[in-house]
Amino acid sequence: MDSLGKMIAPDTLRFERVLRGPIDRVWAYLTESEKRGKWLAKGEMELVKGGKVTLNFLHSELSPEAGSPPEKYKAMENGHSFTGTVLRVEAPRLLSFTWEGGTYVTFELEEIGDEVLLIVTHRKLPVTAGARISVLGGWHTHLHILQANLEGRTPPNFWTLDSQMEERYGDRLNPRAETGMLIRKPAAEVYEAFVNPETTTQFWFTRSTGRLESGKTVEWIWDMYAITSRVVVKDLVPGKKIEIEWGAEGYPRTRVEFGFEAVETEFTFVHIVCDGFSGDEDTIQKMEVDMATGFGWVLAGAKAWLEFGVRLNLVGDRFYGGRK
Repeated sequence: MDSLGKMIAPDTLRFERVLRGPIDRVWAYLTESEKRGKWLAKGEMELVKGGKVTLNFLHSELSPEAGSPPEKYKAMENGHSFTGTVLRVEAPRLLSFTWEGGTYVTFELEEIGDEVLLIVTHRKLPVTAGARISVLGGWHTHLHILQANLEGRTPPNFWTLDSQMEERYGDRLNPRAETGMLIRKPAAEVYEAFVNPETTTQFWFTRSTGRLESGKTVEWIWDMYAITSRVVVKDLVPGKKIEIEWGAEGYPRTRVEFGFEAVETEFTFVHIVCDGFSGDEDTIQKMEVDMATGFGWVLAGAKAWLEFGVRLNLVGDRFYGGRK
């Protein structure tokens, strides 16, 4: 399978492909309507700065294999078109033009012996996970079809491959940080420990502006780190579930769900899931790891306090004195 594209900034993706040359042949597949129409979209292109770019997409014509678009792309079943403007052109090595939605795309070509390195960069994208997953899946599929054409292979149906790639990119760009712990206390008591700050401050934050209540907004304060998180309570199911949206000022907001599963009547398995991360891919991956690790400390502290009345101070001691 082709290497995956990457979000190099929250609003910018990049793909790299090594293609069969020569470079003039690859350039023709970028600039000539009939050749471009075999992998991306037909349409005339004025190869001067300020020139008009017309792109007419008809995904069903990109492969002889049958396939239909998923429901969310049904509007594109009979085609999709838009126009753009050439921003820069240096034949046969660079082409940049505006795309729909206020975004723009740059193609860079570099000769590597008999092959050509193609770099595709798409900038000014919406930063929502859904939009990024859609655009990454689309470019991955189009570039796979380009490679098949250059190598004389039959390309797969666009929609079939696109759906597979969106699933893969979804797993990577919208990950879930998860952790869990058995606490040997009844579910009602463990649940109460997380909604009542008089108990939660024994193992997590140092202060709170109030108890968690459905629809309420509170603040959790970590005095040792001078951090305050604004917490919006999205859903509460007593003894079973807490769902919040939270984030400190200047940091991305994420969603957290705490599940409380009664085990053997007297015990509780607490399962925590955090998602909704934003940023470039490196940032998202770091947040995923940090959240899973941090909530692991919270659960260990909760277990020690609720089962043994011991305050471990794990959260406060982890970065004691600004240490990493």
